[in-house]
Amino acid sequence: MERQPLAEWVRERDDPRIAHTKPEALDDLTILDLSYNSYAGCYCSSLLAEFGAEVIRIEPPEGDFLRTCTPYGEQYKNEGYIYLSEGRNKFHVTLNLKHPQGREMLKSLAGQADVLLETYHPGVMDEWGLGYEQLKEINPRLIYASISPWGQFGPRSRSRMPDYENITQARSSIQYATGEVLPEGKTHEECPWAAPTKSGPWIGWVSAGTFMALGILAALYYRDRTGEGQALDVATAEAYANFDDWGVLIYQDHNYIVDRFGNLDQGAWLYCFAPTKDGAVFLGGLRLEMWQAFADMMGKWDEWGAANWKFLGDFMSKEAQLKWAPLVFEETRKYTTDEIIAMSVKYGKEGRLAPITVTVAPVCSPMETMKDPNWLDRGIFTPVDDPVYGPIVVAQSQYKMTETPPRVKWVCRPVGYDNDYVYLKYLSLGPTRLKKLKDAGVI
Repeated sequence: MERQPLAEWVRERDDPRIAHTKPEALDDLTILDLSYNSYAGCYCSSLLAEFGAEVIRIEPPEGDFLRTCTPYGEQYKNEGYIYLSEGRNKFHVTLNLKHPQGREMLKSLAGQADVLLETYHPGVMDEWGLGYEQLKEINPRLIYASISPWGQFGPRSRSRMPDYENITQARSSIQYATGEVLPEGKTHEECPWAAPTKSGPWIGWVSAGTFMALGILAALYYRDRTGEGQALDVATAEAYANFDDWGVLIYQDHNYIVDRFGNLDQGAWLYCFAPTKDGAVFLGGLRLEMWQAFADMMGKWDEWGAANWKFLGDFMSKEAQLKWAPLVFEETRKYTTDEIIAMSVKYGKEGRLAPITVTVAPVCSPMETMKDPNWLDRGIFTPVDDPVYGPIVVAQSQYKMTETPPRVKWVCRPVGYDNDYVYLKYLSLGPTRLKKLKDAGVI
């Protein structure tokens, strides 16, 4: 019997467009999301909600700041663009934790939950009587997950500085080495552009949220074996700093601080963005043979003496890269992006060093990414037909799984949208009681 091609077999089983027909891996979990003013917490609970956990997003009665955090102040049906995505798959309730009755209600919810996720400053939840030591007396199996700027202990842990993502980037050490080089003998007043450059959208918060989601899953696995809950602690800057692996190691080994190097990379060559006739490409040649292949592909094998190159490290110093980069860019500017990509593919088949070739990737705009046939085919930008916000495109779950695939079932909800459902289900509170609690400022 002839076997089905692998691509077809996988497509039939993990196509995200049929995810709704399959079970969810975490559908027996209840998670209280108290992430206030923190995209890290929201992102963490979004990942878990995509796998089917019942995430109850608890906001103050006025709603969370993140709802108003949106580019250009633009909103869609009264919601900021960011929260439209990061409120996905969650049930939204309001609860005033500054009110004694609100805190008692949270204790009742925590007694029935598997995970409590919070992003308040260390000490705040304890002051309210809602810290881990207090809640584990009610629910010993509770996983208590805290994300904060500086962590739950350490000299800065009690700082009241807000957990803003720009602080995470600035304190992590990674951004120190991004941005353009300050020319020798010049000052920042003369060259204001020679300053650190921020990373892309919310990378500091996303890294912290991702690490916490993984930690929660590990804690749940441990609880299944032992019956014991535990407290988890992630500091946002610490999480993002985890990506600065070789920068920390080279300082430890050589007392050398990696400085800004613009579009180039002190740890690799050939490894940079390069201009083209119609845009830019990213060039990756992390082996000597790939750098030689690039020279050959550009018709510079003899002129650049590529046959005599012996050691890639000879090209990785600042001086060497600043010498070679303009020569590389002069060549790439002669071609369009598509032409350079085609040249690389052809060289990998027919070139002198084939199958070795330089890796070339186009620099895509958001429009080009959304229209990329590969991502469209994989369902990443399939619109969600939301009952509140209508058809809307948010990035679909990135995992492809044959048996328990994640999915986006709805985008965010208005403030307090699920009060009736959640409080009836967990606390047996009907409309009359809820109205009284609302009038009293509790919800």
